[in-house]
Amino acid sequence: MSQREPDKREEKLAGEGIAIRHPVFLWFENLWYHYKWTILMVAFFLFVTIVCLVQCTTTPHKDVYITFGGSYTMTSEEKTAVERVFAEVSKQTFGEEALAVGVTDYPFYTEEELRALYTDPETGDFNGAAYNMAKGMNVNRLKELSSYMETGDCSIWLVNTSVYEAQHMSEKLAVPLANIFETTPAGAYDEYAIRLGDTAIYQYYEALQVLPADTLIVLTHPYFMGASSNEETYTQFKALYKAIVEFQAP
Repeated sequence: MSQREPDKREEKLAGEGIAIRHPVFLWFENLWYHYKWTILMVAFFLFVTIVCLVQCTTTPHKDVYITFGGSYTMTSEEKTAVERVFAEVSKQTFGEEALAVGVTDYPFYTEEELRALYTDPETGDFNGAAYNMAKGMNVNRLKELSSYMETGDCSIWLVNTSVYEAQHMSEKLAVPLANIFETTPAGAYDEYAIRLGDTAIYQYYEALQVLPADTLIVLTHPYFMGASSNEETYTQFKALYKAIVEFQAP
């Protein structure tokens, strides 16, 4: 007896169990198999780029920056309050053409200050692990600050004596006070820097008093690049610096 040939209905049912994959899907599958890590890396850098662009476009523009490099870590609220103080000075100095002033910060501590931060004042116990981690970050911040100084984007600096000396500011960067003021201001640390705590602006604005009183105010020479390389911008830096030092309480 000969076998019965399947009719067309049975052939149709059998065919319905076969999954037909679209060529485009097969192409993506093959691409992912061979270039998975490349795709992931490209996606990661694309994501970082987009985030940075969004931050740049949403961050308010600042005309000039004042940089703090000292023995204190400001909260975002404290930094905003410090910016408001300098914005007020800018308004008093430039009137309707007041500059938008931003503050950048690179907290830097001496070894003694770091040890004190990680030593329990009551028991005297020292957290060596936390100290070593903080010490590494401290060194990195000083390197970042040093690199930033070479961008020319800032000419007004609030630094502690350690940063002042480590960066050789009096020898290479700072403008002599005699080139700016007719008489040496009160609180002069040397021929180039002034102690913040001895200024009227520090004593008047409580927002500034979160910064150590022995912080030094320094004006640096214009750089060959960056904002300070622009003659008009540097003139504004100099005028703002002078206004900060000569501030008188109303």
